[in-house]
Amino acid sequence: MLKILKFDFILNYFRSKDRSKNIKANIVGSFFLKGISIILSLVIVPLTINYISPYQYGVWITLSSIIGWLSFFDIGFGNGLKNKFVEAVAHGDIKLAKIYVSTTYAIMTIIIFCTWLVTIVVSKFINWSEFLNVRKIENIDLYSVVFIVLTTFAFQFILGLLNTILTSIQKPVVTAVINLVSQLLILVGILILIKTTKGSLINLSLVMGGVNTIVLLLFSFYFFKTSLGMYSPSLNFVDFSYARGLLKIGVNFFILQIIALIYYETNNIIITKILSPLDVTIYNLAFKYMSILGMGFGIILTPFWSAFIEASFLKDYDWMKAVKTKLYIGFSLFVLLAVILVLGSSFFYEAWFGDKVSISINLTILMGTWQIFNMWNSLHSTLIYGFNKIKLQMISSVLVGVINLPLTIFLCKNLGLNGVALSQIILSMSIAWIGPVQLNKLINEKADGIWNK
Repeated sequence: MLKILKFDFILNYFRSKDRSKNIKANIVGSFFLKGISIILSLVIVPLTINYISPYQYGVWITLSSIIGWLSFFDIGFGNGLKNKFVEAVAHGDIKLAKIYVSTTYAIMTIIIFCTWLVTIVVSKFINWSEFLNVRKIENIDLYSVVFIVLTTFAFQFILGLLNTILTSIQKPVVTAVINLVSQLLILVGILILIKTTKGSLINLSLVMGGVNTIVLLLFSFYFFKTSLGMYSPSLNFVDFSYARGLLKIGVNFFILQIIALIYYETNNIIITKILSPLDVTIYNLAFKYMSILGMGFGIILTPFWSAFIEASFLKDYDWMKAVKTKLYIGFSLFVLLAVILVLGSSFFYEAWFGDKVSISINLTILMGTWQIFNMWNSLHSTLIYGFNKIKLQMISSVLVGVINLPLTIFLCKNLGLNGVALSQIILSMSIAWIGPVQLNKLINEKADGIWNK
């Protein structure tokens, strides 16, 4: 099927030796494709809530967050691959690039299989209903959901390396195609569930997890047989002696992943334990609405990580300075968009999910403010990663991660959902000055000491 669709034309269209033209083409293409994906994801939410219920949707979100914790078990190898792969391709060393790809796939398969096996056994002894503060779902049903989500996530975790490779060669628009196909098929799957079955978390897990896994598998098979054939993973190219090089870079990203996990994913558990699963739904709907900003800005930022790796290798500082100025202008426009989204939130909520869930304007404002600080921090960290300078970002993230749990718990108990959002604003605001200072020093070749690490 994929062969008939001839996806190679996508890669050919977005292939350019001019770094700036390549980035522009990918941003335009990604905005179009991811824009459709965002719309589809927003459509999927009310359909999912209608299929199960707002309460069960909160349970689903919390479970997905917990299982998402497995992502940190890659120990940073995925991001290590991104940097090492770009360096190998930049030097024209196809064999080395293939070794890095093959070795990373092998390591990730071993790690995720062992992790999956241990987690499946341990989760059998967890009373999920009690842990998630759930009173309306049998524990045995929750374990079945956990098993399905864990298994499909494990496959996606490995197969998702395709997206890392595509992003590394500055083809994020292709990853946008993959995501769009997944969203379309999930939408169709949920519509079929609504027509043919009663609300079931098990059925929902099978559709969402199964679709994402199958789509990644088919696209991986297609691209590694065609355009990315020269980099396709092979047992003959697995060389664990290269693992140290991947880990040397990746371990710092691993620490950042753990902090991001604590920073984002623990909120759902805190909310469901202190408040209720229904409040998880309210929180996540407000977050999903305002995260349109982050997703849109992320589309712009994505190609610049790999591009800055190349530019820093070539010492093209003038190009980097020009890019930074343009990204600041783009950020200003997104701040304006945040104001518009907040002002129009009541209308959008009504059109989106009706009166099934009520979201206060205060929570929406706080979520919008959080997104603004997130975009600001992401802008600088993405470009700094292109210089392969991670240590300072890691240190600041660790400090934020240590403070996050006690602060969020305290504010949640005293201010409810608004307190959770407020804690995230305080933390992201506290490190908002570090990125601009370090980036300026790096671009102007004045970074030394901690600023050059």
